[in-house]
Amino acid sequence: MATRILGALDIGTQTTTLAAGEVVDGQLKVLRVVSVPTYGVKKGVIRNIGEVTQTIRKAALEMAKQGLDLYDVTTSFSAQGITTACRKGSKSFVSLAVMTEEDAEEAQEMAFSVESADSSNVSLQRFQQRFRVNDQSVESPVGMKGNSLEASVLEMLAPRTAVEALHTAITQAGMHTTETVFSGCADATTVLDAQTRSDGALVINFGAGTCDYLAIANRIVVAAGTLGIGGHHLTNDLAQAFQVNQDVAERMKIDCGAAQIQPDLANERYSLRSTFSAERTVSMHAIQTVTTERVNETLHLLRDILCKQGVYLSDLHGGVWLTGGTAALPNIVDQVSAVLECPCRIGVPLNLVSLPEEAQKAPYRYATVVGLLQYRMRTLASEIDKPSFFTRMRTFFRG
Repeated sequence: MATRILGALDIGTQTTTLAAGEVVDGQLKVLRVVSVPTYGVKKGVIRNIGEVTQTIRKAALEMAKQGLDLYDVTTSFSAQGITTACRKGSKSFVSLAVMTEEDAEEAQEMAFSVESADSSNVSLQRFQQRFRVNDQSVESPVGMKGNSLEASVLEMLAPRTAVEALHTAITQAGMHTTETVFSGCADATTVLDAQTRSDGALVINFGAGTCDYLAIANRIVVAAGTLGIGGHHLTNDLAQAFQVNQDVAERMKIDCGAAQIQPDLANERYSLRSTFSAERTVSMHAIQTVTTERVNETLHLLRDILCKQGVYLSDLHGGVWLTGGTAALPNIVDQVSAVLECPCRIGVPLNLVSLPEEAQKAPYRYATVVGLLQYRMRTLASEIDKPSFFTRMRTFFRG
């Protein structure tokens, strides 16, 4: 029997990544990873469908040169404007009954029996939360006896226009979207093992244009969303602070930027070279002051948002896991730990047979696209076992 090739597409603000993989003995083998510059996207939102279509085609062409033609792809979504809502559905029984998986599925589906009146949003993803059997909170009602069953589901809503633009660009590029997954969910799928999910954890993808987050407590997704802040903001801050263009500012960030001021470099100077101005130098301390302030502002904003959503980081014993390109910023792990008052680690893809050499140097940059492949792998496995709504929702929490 021919091996089924899985495809994943992550269209970021700065970089678009296309990956191909296959399942080997129940684990993912990533065959190829191709990255090309993204055009037509700002803060995760498509601003020019034509440019994004050309970007996808370029990635597909590069993949084809390596011997793999992809058509079906699981794609990520991340954009400012994502919101969450807790939906509840219930089912009553005439007499005391033993709850089945079908009952749990029906209660969850009842939560979505009425379409949202806000037609500007579309359902992006749903996460199973707790059940209540006769007013008793339980993780799973299957096998329990009761007269009433209530299900809670956390639903992510995304701007309809943004989602449709994404699907249009992919279709025009000659591909088909099998599933659309929130970027933070894709990251959590690959960087968290079963024990960490059980302990509770926060996953942060600090990308170029957005900062995605997803928090799990007691094996339940309790918060998820996107901030319209990313690595590009550090670049813009440097450009404005030192009156240089974006290319020079980006180089400054890569060469000197840090999430904490480094005292040993405080007296060093950085040479600014520009085609249109004389060479000048600025202090490393000044550069790192700018980048540190932006990182601090972002982390404090995230902390406040989580607090308002009732997420207490001290309860997340699995710590914070950081992915995305900005995870390469020196001292960012220490700064995240200090601001969020929680241990922080760089998140890398787990449970892989292999990862291509080009992705091994900075695997945290590829967490989203690898997570998309693993998410699709588990969805297909669940559909083979039992193609139910309840089973598909539980897939995310399997290690």
